[in-house]
Amino acid sequence: MRAEKISQYLAVSVAVGLLGLGQAWGAQGKGPVKVFILAGQSNMDGQADIRTIDFLGEDKDPARAALLKTFKPDGKNLVTRDDVWVAYRGDNILQPGLGGGGKNYDKPGHCIGPEYAFGYYMGEALDNQVLLLKFGPGGTSLYQNWRPPSAGVPAGMKAEDVGGCYRGMVKEVHETLANLKKRFPGYDEKAGYEIVGFVWFQGFNDMISGGAPVAEYGKNLTCLIKDLRKEFKAPDMKVVVGVMGVNGMLNEMGKQGDIRNKMRSMNTVPEFKDNVRAIESAPLLHPDVVALQTAGWLNKERDMKKNPMTPEERAMLGRATSNKGFHYYGEGRFFILLGKAFADTMLELTGQSDKVLPPKLNGYAPPK
Repeated sequence: MRAEKISQYLAVSVAVGLLGLGQAWGAQGKGPVKVFILAGQSNMDGQADIRTIDFLGEDKDPARAALLKTFKPDGKNLVTRDDVWVAYRGDNILQPGLGGGGKNYDKPGHCIGPEYAFGYYMGEALDNQVLLLKFGPGGTSLYQNWRPPSAGVPAGMKAEDVGGCYRGMVKEVHETLANLKKRFPGYDEKAGYEIVGFVWFQGFNDMISGGAPVAEYGKNLTCLIKDLRKEFKAPDMKVVVGVMGVNGMLNEMGKQGDIRNKMRSMNTVPEFKDNVRAIESAPLLHPDVVALQTAGWLNKERDMKKNPMTPEERAMLGRATSNKGFHYYGEGRFFILLGKAFADTMLELTGQSDKVLPPKLNGYAPPK
C-alpha cells in the first residue's frame, strides 16, 4: 500500500505545519474503509516525545532494533501513510505527532501513542483504506467516566455523574462516520465503511482509586465491549485490550496486580473467545529503563545510594524517556512496540495471522 515520509525535524520542531500535510488526502485505498476505534486515557492519547523513537534502534533484541528502519527508512525521515486516516488532533493522514502534548488538540503535536505503529501495520496489511478514530481523555476511569450504560449507576452517584467519556466517544464516532466525505474528501461513499475493531488501553485511575473501581473492572469492561458492539451495530467487532504495564513486569502486587488480572480476565469470558483478547504491555518496556526507574523499590538489586546512576545511564534515560512512570516513561520505543502488538493481535482476531510481520510482539504470558 501507499506510504510517504516526513522529515523528523518537521515532526519535532514545526509540528504546527503538519496539519496542511494531513489534509493532502490523495486517492482512497480500496473500499470499504476499515474503521478501528482506539480508546482509553492518557496512555492511549500517548505521551512519548517523537525524539525518543530513535531509542528503538538501541534495543538489545536485533529484530526489535531493526524496526527503527521501518519507521525511518533513510535514517532521517519518519514515515507517514496516506492510506491510513486518523481522526485525532484534526483530520490527518497517519503521521508522528498524533499523540498527546500541548493544549491545542486541533493540530498535530510532538508526541506519539500506540496509534502510530498500529496504523502503520494495519495499513501495511490491508488493501483497504484504514481510518483510526481515537478518543483518549487523560485522568479518566472506567468506573465513572467511561462507565457503559449496562453497568448501571454506582450507589451514591447520579446518572449524569457517570459515563461522560462513553457518551463523548460514541458521539464523536457517530459524527465522524456521518461526515466522512466532508472530513476526508477522498472517501468513496458508495464503497462505505466497516467498523472492524476496538482497542482499549486504560486503567490507571481505576487502580489508584482502588476498592470498587478495581473490584468491578472486569465486569465493567465486559459491559463496555458489549454495549459498544450494540451501539455501533457491529456484533463482530474485534477487541484488543492492553493489560496495564506501568513500571514493568515486577509490578504485580496490590492494586496494580489486581487490576491487571481483571483485564486479563477478558481472555476467560466464554462469549469473547476468539473475538476479544487481552495482551501484556509490561514486557515491552525497556528493561534497563525500568531497572533504573524502579531501583530501590521494585528493583531491589540496585541501591542508588551505594551505586548511584552513572553519566552513561543518565544519558541513556535522556535518549529513551520523556515523561513519568505512569506514562510509560514517555518511551517512544515502547509505544512503537505496543502499537505493533495491538496490530498483531487485531490481525489474528480478524483471521489474517499470515499478515503479521516479524517480530511478533503479542505472545507474552502473564508473570507467574
